[in-house]
Amino acid sequence: MHSFVIMTLTHLLSKKLFLKASATYINEAFVTLPSKRIITNHKHPSFQRKSKPWLSHDCLDKQLFRYYSTTGPLFATIERVEGEYQQQQRKNQPPLKVNLLTIQQKDLETLLESWKQPKYRTKQIMHWVHEMGASTFDEMVNIPQKLRKILHENASIGSLELEVEVVSKDGTRKRAYRLWDGQLIESVLMPYDDGRQTACISSQAGCAMGCVFCATGQMGFARQLTEDEIFEQVAKFAAELKGENKRLSNVVMMGMGEPLANYRNVLAAVRRMNSDLGIGARKITISTVGVVPNIRKLIEEDIQVRLALSLHCATDEERSSLLPANRRYGGLDELMTAISEYIDHTNRRVTIEWALIQNQNDTPEVARQLGKLMERFGIRKDMVHINVIPLNPTGGFVGSPSGRSGVSTFVNTLDKE
Repeated sequence: MHSFVIMTLTHLLSKKLFLKASATYINEAFVTLPSKRIITNHKHPSFQRKSKPWLSHDCLDKQLFRYYSTTGPLFATIERVEGEYQQQQRKNQPPLKVNLLTIQQKDLETLLESWKQPKYRTKQIMHWVHEMGASTFDEMVNIPQKLRKILHENASIGSLELEVEVVSKDGTRKRAYRLWDGQLIESVLMPYDDGRQTACISSQAGCAMGCVFCATGQMGFARQLTEDEIFEQVAKFAAELKGENKRLSNVVMMGMGEPLANYRNVLAAVRRMNSDLGIGARKITISTVGVVPNIRKLIEEDIQVRLALSLHCATDEERSSLLPANRRYGGLDELMTAISEYIDHTNRRVTIEWALIQNQNDTPEVARQLGKLMERFGIRKDMVHINVIPLNPTGGFVGSPSGRSGVSTFVNTLDKE
């Protein structure tokens, strides 16, 4: 067995380490694995699409396993280590600037008016930022030099500072952004052969849910991301893709954090993804470990986003040991009742995420328990999509991923239920 080196980008940066490795993004955190292992998993026959629409080995609809297993060097060298960052923080802070990636059009109009600029400049600037993917004001060739100077002094094209970017051979872009207060978050852009472009974004710096097998959960919670910080992750990818004559088609909120624990900011950002960036609501997926009150709250919302539930266990005892939030929100009875209500009221299919842990939640008995759990709460097969993937090990968790035979046995048993 390989001796796996597991570390989040955040941890790597804070410890001032340098590493060359291949990376995969799984269970809401960047982790590192030997390249050979990742390539083997990526071609694993058990991850091929099955004929059953309600059961797949992919992660989140069709081929999102690529989000969980992509290869490429993690770093060559990290030059700006924490000491340098702390020195920079002690210097005088620059004045606050208007973020053109997140400002709304009416607010930009008001700002330009205060600068005695004509109203039509608003659409020109928004076009450069959101349609052309401009990263500097010098690229805005139809904007007068005087206004470009004003923009340079008073505005920025984004506030997230790119700390690390890894681009895999398949085009997947994995990034760590540093926020204004020094926190680090992670975002991923995943291209597909059929032309789809999916962004996976963070909703919190760290996570308070405490899932024992998740690297982000092991980090602990730092703070909520603001509406703008969430929206900007998507807006950056959308703008860059438009500059390449491509389009961001999907968003999954499966990065760092628990989206439904940051409900107000997440929903506000989602609405802007839909209205400002033109991403269809049904192309946006919110993942949750099971924040029951806000699942019920989501039922009443007038935006048709998709819901994904990180379930992983079919009994309260097992789930509470792996996902402590299970107890906090009333256990499986409360959770599955809320999921059933969500399906009944919205008539939308829910994705069930299931990370297989060898000899723990991958046995035929557990598969039968899962099938009976769905049956007990009246959840029809056509209204749930179960995504089964082997767990990726992390340094703080002793469990191992299921092998090929374990995956096949679990899926075959579940298919019969």
